[in-house]
Amino acid sequence: MLTYVEGTSERVSRVMKKHQVPVTMRPVETLRRLLVHPKDRQEKEEITDCVYKIPCSNCEKTYIGEIGRKLGTRLKEHKTEVEATTKKPFTRSQHLHSLSEQNKSALTDHASRDNQMINWSQATILDRESDRGTRWIKEAVLIRKEGQSSMNRDEGSYTLSHTYDRFLATSHHYRGKNRKKN
Repeated sequence: MLTYVEGTSERVSRVMKKHQVPVTMRPVETLRRLLVHPKDRQEKEEITDCVYKIPCSNCEKTYIGEIGRKLGTRLKEHKTEVEATTKKPFTRSQHLHSLSEQNKSALTDHASRDNQMINWSQATILDRESDRGTRWIKEAVLIRKEGQSSMNRDEGSYTLSHTYDRFLATSHHYRGKNRKKN
């Protein structure tokens, strides 16, 4: 099947017909493709059941997490905790004491301990998965693949065997089967 190009397609068809090669043509744009959009585009914050990534503005570190609820809700929770911790003034002794405390989120630890800014607007969805167990595995794989660039404290909700490390180090790029191009 060839894409129809006015003037050229007729010539190609005649040449192919001489050699008994059947040719069918299809238009580049169809009315269906132009008019029918069965689903409205969903805002990033409204998406549920996903594995997401939040980068740091000042360094190469990223945080990877998974959520079954709306991504916007989780981002707001992360942001609230980071702002509550980083906005309060510290004396030197309070700052030293805060370095030994562990916050709820590794994002908060990174922002407060290393004096970094989180790039909330660049949060991206890496993959979508409605099954929680599979989503946990995907999160663990993506955290492991992130390696030294990860600001995550742990390896995710699923304990991934280190047997896979060699494979994950050699695989070029992870692309989830449910991921759509942005």
